[in-house]
Amino acid sequence: MEPFDVRYDLFNGAQIKLTADRVSPDELSRLIGQLSDAGKQLVWLTLPIHQAHLIACFTEQGFVFQLCQEQELTLVLRIQADAYAPFAPTHTLGVGGLVLNPAGEVLLIRDRMMRGQGFKLPGGYVDMGESVQRAAEREVREETGIRASFSALVGLIGKYPHQYNKGNLYLVCRLTALSTTIEIQDTAEIEAAVWMPVADYLADSQSSRFHRHLVASLTDSSGLTPNAFEFDPDPLGSREILLAP
Repeated sequence: MEPFDVRYDLFNGAQIKLTADRVSPDELSRLIGQLSDAGKQLVWLTLPIHQAHLIACFTEQGFVFQLCQEQELTLVLRIQADAYAPFAPTHTLGVGGLVLNPAGEVLLIRDRMMRGQGFKLPGGYVDMGESVQRAAEREVREETGIRASFSALVGLIGKYPHQYNKGNLYLVCRLTALSTTIEIQDTAEIEAAVWMPVADYLADSQSSRFHRHLVASLTDSSGLTPNAFEFDPDPLGSREILLAP
């Protein structure tokens, strides 16, 4: 199947990778015919940016855009017209860290966009390939210097639409503080970080009503906690499992 490296997946599809920087329409047409004869329903192709000059060759054979990232473009061909191809991502994913210390104080930050007004929970976007648990711990560490360990997922808020007409899911995570000394790492974004008594924060009219409501509602929530199966449900990937206690 030169100049292609072809791998079959578990969903009756084929993933192809180019082994050369040129491909002829005849070569591609023959490959599609072979995959159709093999009963495959979908063909996936990811082109790195240095092979972008080949896009037209594939779209002329019926491939359509599926997902665009900074350095690569994924295209898909439906050999079977009604074959299901998963949607491209429809949401961005963010986390907020609800961290309490033994004194009953909540960890809060003020970013520079707040122009000196009030405080909110630390947090930010989940990075590509990052788990929710690790993202919450990382964001808290970057914005406050506090080392904290994920305890539970205690809240989920959806916003539609958000950036670029996509939805956003904001996951509130309760974390256990492993240190207490504040030392902001992301000084370009974060103006201040403090430990504040929960009652004082809830009474602070200058702070975000949204975040004050989260603290009031979720401080005592048991939430969904990390769990694991005794068997491996997905040998080809990893799962982040959070279940009610």
